[in-house]
Amino acid sequence: MELPFYSASPISMCVIDDIPSVLEGVATQIDWKSHGINVCGTAMNGEEGIRLIEQYRPNIIVTDIRMPKMDGLELSRKAKELFPETKIILLTGYTDFEYAQEAVRLGAFDFITKPFSLNQIEQVVLKAKQAVEETLNRAIVLEDLQKKLTDSMPMLRQEYCNLLIRYRTNEENARQRWEFMQIEVDPERLAVMVLEIDRFTDLSEYLPIQEVELLRFAIQNVVEDTIRIFTKGVVFRESESRFTAIFNTTENITALLVAEHCCQNVERFTRYTVSVGVGGVVDQIKSLPSSFEQAMSSLSYHFYTGGNGVVSFSDVSNSYLQLPRYSPEKEQELLLCLRSGNKNKALALLDDILNELMLTDSQPNPEYLISILHELAFMMIRTLQEKISYEELTDLNFRIRDIKIPSSLSLQEVRQELKDICGQACEKVMHKYRSDGAKIIDNSINFITNNLDKDLSVTLCAKQVHLSANYFANLFKKTIGCTFHQFVLQERMERAKKMLLAEQKVQEIAEMLGFVERRYFTGVFKKYTGMTPSEFREAYMNTMDAEGSK
Repeated sequence: MELPFYSASPISMCVIDDIPSVLEGVATQIDWKSHGINVCGTAMNGEEGIRLIEQYRPNIIVTDIRMPKMDGLELSRKAKELFPETKIILLTGYTDFEYAQEAVRLGAFDFITKPFSLNQIEQVVLKAKQAVEETLNRAIVLEDLQKKLTDSMPMLRQEYCNLLIRYRTNEENARQRWEFMQIEVDPERLAVMVLEIDRFTDLSEYLPIQEVELLRFAIQNVVEDTIRIFTKGVVFRESESRFTAIFNTTENITALLVAEHCCQNVERFTRYTVSVGVGGVVDQIKSLPSSFEQAMSSLSYHFYTGGNGVVSFSDVSNSYLQLPRYSPEKEQELLLCLRSGNKNKALALLDDILNELMLTDSQPNPEYLISILHELAFMMIRTLQEKISYEELTDLNFRIRDIKIPSSLSLQEVRQELKDICGQACEKVMHKYRSDGAKIIDNSINFITNNLDKDLSVTLCAKQVHLSANYFANLFKKTIGCTFHQFVLQERMERAKKMLLAEQKVQEIAEMLGFVERRYFTGVFKKYTGMTPSEFREAYMNTMDAEGSK
């Protein structure tokens, strides 16, 4: 990568030589300022030169090899010990060539053999200046990168910790990165706890985004401060609503103790609550995924508690042996009740099944229980699809999906959700039956009104809509509010009234409405209206005349 050009204050240089003319020529007869070089001082022997170097810390040193009190080689060695990045240029005669080579091995930048010209000195010094600038520039870039690394360390530490708890790694590599990330936790006797913000989905829906972020920030601070009271630890956000902590434990300071204080302090200082799952203690960094898995498993048991508490893996590790079951016969009976829309019996059976699932010595693994409850709900919906279209079941399908989401609902909430789904399912079935029944009866009424001259019976009309006589009779009365025979009689009598007022003959009316004898028709008509057909017609005509005379 090409580094950006370094632009800063003038490069400093000192000149050390025991010959005054050489000292003056190098120091004053070249326009160093035009090159951005400042001659900070001169000296005529090695000891003065070292004092000069210690005082001004020059970027470039021009020195003779042969000098009194301290030669150039010793001066170069001491200067490099003091300031390793200083560029040293040696002035030497041909007979001092071996000394010059030794000086280069000691770290001298270059050497110039005598006799030399000022131009030679100038060119070599300019090369040294360029090297100094490159070194300074690289230092600035590295310093900038180091600052960025330092600034991003919290994020890098969080990413690294998230990887540590999920994936196993080599212990040696883990310790090296642990130290590089400056994780201030001892790499032994480690425990993991996971903290879930209770009802976070509900909170995030009605709280402004800023308050949600403040809530997360506050909870993390409380947990960090609480852990700090007892031990060393690091807390990082593991998901939108979840934090994970890695911390040290001792015989007296147990993971459960720290977790319980964290849970209590979150409620005390933030007014919100968390559910906490605690994993077992591990002695190596590479074993952290085991503790994390145990913590997550423990956290899932808040399905039973509803939250605001601590569950340790040691308390629930035996529950994996407990597999919840319920009677297949009750399941089949429940599905039959759903098909028929029998709401009360379906809810009672569902209660029996849910209670039966909990008949174990200890609480069963929540994930397994949730999968059973989700499958039960799915079977209920699948049964309804035999009666109701998929589109009509969309709302119930969404509710079933929520049951499967981890940590979204407690056991009591899932029970209530299943009951609501069951109740609504039965209501949809009954609505469907009522709707279908209304269509059937509408078709039957249409058949009746078009065939009043026939010998209409329950059996005949039931056959038209492909139902049994008893079912049709019950459905007809339930839908219309009167019996089949009452309805047919009513339709015939109302039709007879219209025909009488249209001045049709009574005999014709009787035949057209399915009455074999006129006398029988007259008797039925009188019983229905209180008048004979002739009296009904006469009364109507008198009423019309009276209204006309007005």
